[in-house]
Amino acid sequence: MIAPADVGTVDTTQLLGLTSPAARVVMWLFVFSNFLYAFATIDEVKHPEPVLLAVLIVNSAVILLVREHADPFPMLWTIAVLAAVALSTVLVAFQLPDVGPPGRASWHLGSNAWMLFFLAMRRRPGAAWVGYGIMATITVTWSLSAGRGVVDAVFLLDTHAAILFVATLFALNLRRTARGINEFDRRAVSSAIEAAEGATSAQIRKRRVVELRASAAHLLEALVNDGPPIDSHTRTRYATAEALLRDGVRGRSLMSPRIAAAATAARERGVEVTLLDDRGQGLATGDAMVRLSEIVVEQLDALSGGSVTVRLAPKGRRIAVSIVASDGAVHPRIELDGGGHQLVDKEG
Repeated sequence: MIAPADVGTVDTTQLLGLTSPAARVVMWLFVFSNFLYAFATIDEVKHPEPVLLAVLIVNSAVILLVREHADPFPMLWTIAVLAAVALSTVLVAFQLPDVGPPGRASWHLGSNAWMLFFLAMRRRPGAAWVGYGIMATITVTWSLSAGRGVVDAVFLLDTHAAILFVATLFALNLRRTARGINEFDRRAVSSAIEAAEGATSAQIRKRRVVELRASAAHLLEALVNDGPPIDSHTRTRYATAEALLRDGVRGRSLMSPRIAAAATAARERGVEVTLLDDRGQGLATGDAMVRLSEIVVEQLDALSGGSVTVRLAPKGRRIAVSIVASDGAVHPRIELDGGGHQLVDKEG
């Protein structure tokens, strides 16, 4: 049995793709919208300079939130985000008009609320609520000093509290999901090691029954209840489920959750995936299996068509794993040793 530290883990940031290229596109849209609202309402504030400084502070802070780092979000970066929330609120709030609805001139409240939303997503919900408390305190102070009263401040803040509340619940549920995935991954790698140590056929059959129920039971029930699938999307789901079951027989030791998920996603893109286990067991260590999984997933994710074959060679050979991809372009043949380290690249 391997230690949990030997197995790659996922967190909420990975589940949501908060550091992905798509997230960076959203970030730049966020930056643009902040500039847009600030300049569009520049005539409505008392002095524009503090507002423009606030835009720069908020946009600098949001860049931190999409930087690569394992969760929880680093404390120093968290403090920087909270400081940005506090400073931007002070800079903008006291430049808002004393009478009438502030409208889009109070753009900083929405921007800060969404920053706190993603701070909560990155396993800092407590800090996010501290940030909201700071923002609320400053807003109420401004509202009282402007003669607006507490009620006006509450109306400005209530929807943002709801957003942060949803973020908190969502983050807690995602953490449970991530823990479940990590536990499943640990069990899968442990199962590969147990198979190498001679797990009994009864244990293997029992595990396969559980996997069958997890991957195909709901589809079989739908087939019984609703009849044969009539649309291409549903047929694709059945085909990928069938392929996953086939992998469990032909490529047993390769069936970690990450590889299974990547293979399913590749098949949905039209890639022909073949997993072959001629070894009858995984690689020697948990670290080797993790390295193998990372390389296989990378190859599967890179293809949008064609085919890829991953083969575990019989034990004792210098080349323990071979990965061959083909989609009309030239791809290197990847070969790994028993430790999961790459040996050579040959033009395929």
